[in-house]
Amino acid sequence: MPRKIITEELKQEIIKYYLSQPMTMKQVEDKYELSHPTITKILKDVPKYTKAKLNNPNMKEHFFKEINNEASAYFLGLLISDGNVFKDGTGRQASISITLDLKDEYMLEKFKEVLQANTSIGYDGRGCGQIAVRSNIMAEDLAKYGVIPRKSYSTYLPQISKEMMPHLIRGIFDGDGSIMAKPNPNNDGHDRFLHSISFCGTHQLMEDISNCILENLGIKAAVYDYKDRNLSELKIQSIHNIAKFGYWIYINATIFLNRKKDIFNDFLKHYNNILVEQFKKEYETIWYKN
Repeated sequence: MPRKIITEELKQEIIKYYLSQPMTMKQVEDKYELSHPTITKILKDVPKYTKAKLNNPNMKEHFFKEINNEASAYFLGLLISDGNVFKDGTGRQASISITLDLKDEYMLEKFKEVLQANTSIGYDGRGCGQIAVRSNIMAEDLAKYGVIPRKSYSTYLPQISKEMMPHLIRGIFDGDGSIMAKPNPNNDGHDRFLHSISFCGTHQLMEDISNCILENLGIKAAVYDYKDRNLSELKIQSIHNIAKFGYWIYINATIFLNRKKDIFNDFLKHYNNILVEQFKKEYETIWYKN
């Protein structure tokens, strides 16, 4: 076979082809039937695709660059509470993962969907599922909001727009929060109902949620520090405050853990939705004008 002449036009065609989508050098070599040294020389000034990009060519690595929609705000909150960023120091791309109970596996599928990732969900054999993607770009964007390796001792509430804040808090709540709303079995014939909402996390994060969010909503909450543990708990207990908080995090929401939303719906049924209807009238004034 005669030797192929490498013209400037051919070089530009090869570069354009390589940049058209993530691919290996071998794919370019096979496409143009040229040797590895030749292709390496032609592409020497072109940034190469990482292994993570080759394995996940359509993944939205810049998904968290701006927190400007429900999905980015919600999953930022879920990563703050239930996520992990890991760097092994070997030069590999950072790993970003979320681990949830198997009954919430559909949320891992949702995360995979919004990222357009082709990563498989893994299982630990103890009732949990995990999705992990690799991207230094995503890790760097998340670091701006405090989602960093070994974040358990340092999480805080990041500053994002008021429009996106309910989705962020809902993500944190779905990760490390709980809601109780059920009849009291020892009610002595009275119509009593056990109800509470709580969060668990760093003292800083709990104080931030209490002072920066709940106070602006007119919601009273208490923050308790666990003895001998670097964890605190935020608790909302009054009927009116639970109603306000639930309405606020679920307004216009399409992404949430169904089991927690179902419990809040049970709470509303018990109190005939009256409390939420009252708060709806106050919502715009309370949140957006504070």
